[in-house]
Amino acid sequence: MLKFLHVVAIGALVSSAVYAYSIKYETTLEAEKLQKLKGMAQRERDLIAVLKAEWQFLNRPDRLQALADRHLDLQPLSVTQIVRAADIPERGPKVDAIGRKLEDLGLGLPTETPKDRKASGATTPGAAR
Repeated sequence: MLKFLHVVAIGALVSSAVYAYSIKYETTLEAEKLQKLKGMAQRERDLIAVLKAEWQFLNRPDRLQALADRHLDLQPLSVTQIVRAADIPERGPKVDAIGRKLEDLGLGLPTETPKDRKASGATTPGAAR
């Protein structure tokens, strides 16, 4: 009986060692994944910082002024061009020139689709025989 208890104890010891090793292995694997994700996040943060620095470099006022002088034919701003928002006239109604021409031709009316015919209960030609 004593030998049986020794075998059971040794078996329990081996199984607990295997279980502890598997937990340690999984923990190590997850820790490595976490470090890899942290590294990737830091690289992305660094790339974002580089892009922000490039954006600030490209948006320098002196650079933009030089590009505007070279590529745009702008006149200098005069004091008479500055007005209050209340002094700006209201925008007129939006004019649809093509729609107006279609209405003049009598083509601007809405057309009836097969879906509209079904809703109104009208039958299509040739359907009722």
